[in-house]
Amino acid sequence: MAGTPRKKTIKAAPKAAPAPRAADSVNRVYAAIQRMAVNFEFRPEQRINEVELAATLGVSRTPVREALNRLVIEGLITLVPNKGFYCRPFDAEQIIGLFEVRASLERLSVELAAERASDVRIAELMDFWNGVRANRAAMDAEELTSRDEEFHIRIAAMGGNPELVRMLESINARIRFVRRIEIENPQRRTTTFDEHLAIAEALKARDRGRAVACMSDHIGISVADAVSAMKEGLARIYMGRMAS
Repeated sequence: MAGTPRKKTIKAAPKAAPAPRAADSVNRVYAAIQRMAVNFEFRPEQRINEVELAATLGVSRTPVREALNRLVIEGLITLVPNKGFYCRPFDAEQIIGLFEVRASLERLSVELAAERASDVRIAELMDFWNGVRANRAAMDAEELTSRDEEFHIRIAAMGGNPELVRMLESINARIRFVRRIEIENPQRRTTTFDEHLAIAEALKARDRGRAVACMSDHIGISVADAVSAMKEGLARIYMGRMAS
């Protein structure tokens, strides 16, 4: 008697690698366009061609448009009704205004940090900046600008006001191009390291008045230097002049 026919075992097909999520794609495109806008890779008031930009980034127009709309809200791109998206102007008065607002917010942030920050958070700030100081010779202006921003954002976060942090992050992005040029100056580099250390030491001592005074001196110099940095910025945008 013939045995019962054996059933064939069907092996499951291997699972395909998950496709990148739509949100990941949008965030990647947003980060790329934000970097271009911050660095004025679009010239001031230049109309942004969405089709060309999408092709450059290898994506459809949808994530590009989403990113541009986000950047309009952040003040890095402007939207002209019935015309499209444009790079923000390189406006001296506006940039100085942003530096002045930043100065007020920074004074508030260090005052709140002196009152509210834990000893642990202050110690972490000291360790962070001492680490930056130890490696400063290997840092270019872009990296140092990033570490400088992080120092200030850490202070704002220590004050426990998330809105203050968000406001400073927004302003930082809009003035980063000028601040990076400013920090290329060797003298400005030296004063930045010394002034940050003085601010951290004042916080460690819980000396609110000294912390605010140190921050005021630090930010005040930055506003004054911004004028010459803007002139250099215009030369780089329109003449392609690079830092030495």
